[in-house]
Amino acid sequence: MKVKANYTDGQTAEVCNIDVDLKQDGIILPSGDKWRYCDIELLDADKSNGQLFYKNNKIEGPGLTLIFSGGMTDPARDFLGRISKRLTGDSSWHFVRWQVFTGAAIVGLMVIFYILYPYANRALVTVIPDRWAVRAGDLVLDHLYTEYSANVCRSAEGDKALNKLVQGLQVMDLPYDLRVQVVDHHQVNALTAPGGRIVILNGLLQEAESVSEVAGVLAHEAGHVYYKHPMQGVVNILGFSIVGSFFGGDAASIAVVALSMSYGRDMERQADKKALETLLENDISASGILGFFERLNKKKKNNVAAELEKLLSTHPLSEERIKYISDHIEQHEGVKKFTPYLTDHEWQALKNMCKKTNEL
Repeated sequence: MKVKANYTDGQTAEVCNIDVDLKQDGIILPSGDKWRYCDIELLDADKSNGQLFYKNNKIEGPGLTLIFSGGMTDPARDFLGRISKRLTGDSSWHFVRWQVFTGAAIVGLMVIFYILYPYANRALVTVIPDRWAVRAGDLVLDHLYTEYSANVCRSAEGDKALNKLVQGLQVMDLPYDLRVQVVDHHQVNALTAPGGRIVILNGLLQEAESVSEVAGVLAHEAGHVYYKHPMQGVVNILGFSIVGSFFGGDAASIAVVALSMSYGRDMERQADKKALETLLENDISASGILGFFERLNKKKKNNVAAELEKLLSTHPLSEERIKYISDHIEQHEGVKKFTPYLTDHEWQALKNMCKKTNEL
């Protein structure tokens, strides 16, 4: 570590400006001579500028003054202090102070990052091209169908009923068109992939007691689409490496991350709010999703139906969410009568579409 220094030979008044090299065991002069730390003595330490004046006890006369451009906080001066505090004349607190300061600075940066990162995340999601998000959604579902050997349920009447339900949920200003499929799997769940892809698992259809319950769940998932929550989750975990995932050989990582992530309280609150707005605008009662959530919550508390755990882990329920929906119904619906969105025949066709697929 190079440092400026003033050297005097002790015989004349001449002061030589030299560069010395600080090593672990001593100071190397331009002549190649080494002043070993064990041989030198600190004669003066100037606290105003950090300069250190030494003599060599093995040599009569010469003196060496180290000059630090950074003053008391110069890295070279701290380097000497770490070797031995007697070389700088500083107390232990001098070094502890800077360790504390450095630690506090790191913690402060982490706090700032934690506060600002969500905003950076959303900003990045807004500039990701829609076609990338659609491709990411396709990757997610391809991985899902391969990993779980899941089959998409199809039947003429079931498809017609599903399309009627989806078309009836007119969600304003969606970034992508909704593409909804029913998959033959026993879990009580629905998931939203990037790019407007929504999957309803057959277990959810069988658990639902009315079409309004399915409509409420679908409106909730559409709320995640509206706020681009699936893409935010992927970016949150993969960061800027997501760009490489689209162009490189790690595209499957997008699918794995999207399938394993869960939504936080704020995202669920946003999706709930959008769902209730959507249901109200399309003349569909929110009592369906309220009853569905209350029933799932009760089964969770009673430790019944283990297949519900998947839904409760990816869409964590809370008394706060249930109360929010209940308050909405009391405020906006009252005793209003709602016409069932699907006929009984259409509802049964939707519920039985996986059964019809298996019979083909």
